[in-house]
Amino acid sequence: MRITRANNRAAAFLIGPALTAMFVVHLIPILFGIVTAFLGIDVSNLSRFPRVPFVGLDNFANLFTDGTGVGPRFMSSIWNVLVYGLVTIPAGYVIALAVALLLNRRFPGRNIVRGLILLPYITPDAVMYNVWRFIFQSRIGVVNQLLSALGLIREPLIWLVGDNALFAVIVASVWKGWPFTSLMLLAALQTIPAELYEAAHLDGASWWQRLRWVTLPMIWPVSRTLLMLSVIWNFHAFNQFYVMLGADTTSKAAVPSVVILREAFGALHFGSGSAMAVLMLVIILALTAVAVYSRRERSAE
Repeated sequence: MRITRANNRAAAFLIGPALTAMFVVHLIPILFGIVTAFLGIDVSNLSRFPRVPFVGLDNFANLFTDGTGVGPRFMSSIWNVLVYGLVTIPAGYVIALAVALLLNRRFPGRNIVRGLILLPYITPDAVMYNVWRFIFQSRIGVVNQLLSALGLIREPLIWLVGDNALFAVIVASVWKGWPFTSLMLLAALQTIPAELYEAAHLDGASWWQRLRWVTLPMIWPVSRTLLMLSVIWNFHAFNQFYVMLGADTTSKAAVPSVVILREAFGALHFGSGSAMAVLMLVIILALTAVAVYSRRERSAE
């Protein structure tokens, strides 16, 4: 008993700093944001914060009201991030799987190539998305120059403003994200017993049939986790949109994180900004709960 208590005290001593940091950095700001979402706080009454008026659910109701300025922008941003995820997640997964299948084969310099494919992922977001911003420039960008050289366009297209902005960010995000997925899928592929492929080959299975009935089912646990994480991460999308498009919430490619930033710290409407943040927190928690529940159900089977 004394040894157990001593071990417990040692464990508490070791994890205490991490728990304290998480409490200060995460839990307190979350609780403060939830409280602020129910208050009518803005720059006009910020100095008397303890006595600001309690508005109940008004800040949340404004998000679903067309008559308010922030409501349509926020609803549009949610739609944008859904479209963004519906394109980037499947596209990134397909590219990552194709590269993982290639790197799972033996060829000269395979280890070097495995390291090189991580370059887009490990490059800082500010650097990578600024490069893509330059690539999609209307006058001097590589994309328009290539399309013009191929005779596909006569006038330079504007990629970073208007209807094409979301497409530009999607391309950059897929390029940035697929190496991580590819590395995880490659690790999953290497756990598949070679005997399964040999048996399938002896049964006359084609390459596609081996992929369909052996490879994909065997890597499905890893794929499911990656897809769930990708859905959750996409709702956090901020760097790519802010670096490439700026903080313009009227943009047709504005996402919730950018709208929240502009509303809370640009317009200084802290109440409505906190309400949007709380709503996004609820959505992300719901997605996380679904992911955890599906994983437990799968484990029980």
